[in-house]
Amino acid sequence: MFWSLFFAVFATLLRSADGRGITFRVAISSDVSSNSAYDAVVQVIVPNDVGWAGLAWGGSMTKNPLMVFWRGSNNQPVLSSRWATGHTTPQSYTGATYTLFKTGTKSNSTHWQFSALCTGCTSWAADGGAVRYVQPNGGNRLAFAYSPTKPSNPSSPTSAINVHDVHAYWNHDFNTARNTNFEAAVQRLLGSKQFRA
Repeated sequence: MFWSLFFAVFATLLRSADGRGITFRVAISSDVSSNSAYDAVVQVIVPNDVGWAGLAWGGSMTKNPLMVFWRGSNNQPVLSSRWATGHTTPQSYTGATYTLFKTGTKSNSTHWQFSALCTGCTSWAADGGAVRYVQPNGGNRLAFAYSPTKPSNPSSPTSAINVHDVHAYWNHDFNTARNTNFEAAVQRLLGSKQFRA
């Protein structure tokens, strides 16, 4: 099992009518310090009836890295790095990148799951202001949104998405997501690719 490589914390954020939900898991290195940028591994488990969903690393829709995701036309996950300057459709964002792992990415008759490394998700600056950080010690406010409607071009990570039906916020405990074997585990999952610190 992929997630046995990490001592991960997880939280279930969404409940649909039949009791199923979206699960968000985060793992980080135990070596990272406060007020610094660092890589994170995210694993998400999604019910098949979700058209698209998103995670806001800064806890709101606007002016922080957004990870928007859905299943493409070939049933493989599509991850889209986005940024919203207002309450309008988020646009592509080059400040954060996602690398999907083959291990930990799968689907069945009720859910699909992906696991990815994110670089650039834990620090950002908006409108020339001070740099903000997802702190590795303690809780951080995160947010999610979802829609039952698939993107208009599901094969493209830059596809237009419709307005979400649901959004919510929660406090995610990053202190319990810290892992002493993080870099080694990421190296194994990336294969020959070099880990970006």
